[in-house]
Amino acid sequence: MASEMVTLPAEAIPHIRRMLVVGLHSYGECDRIRQEARAAEGMGQAVDPQLTPAMLSAEYETAAFAEALSWLDYAEPVAEAAA
Repeated sequence: MASEMVTLPAEAIPHIRRMLVVGLHSYGECDRIRQEARAAEGMGQAVDPQLTPAMLSAEYETAAFAEALSWLDYAEPVAEAAA
């Protein structure tokens, strides 16, 4: 990862964290639905493909969500530059 830095307002961190958690939860819920559909198909039940979420990313994306969340824990307060 590049060593460039960005500045975010401290009040943005909880919002970013919350949205990453929402995304991670959504990803997990879609995976759960896909697994249920596969299990139903394995038992001979017909599953309408339109009811099964598409797999939009690779399995490593779960780790990417976790990594993004962990970066927020490394955020450090920065004193504003004197004008």
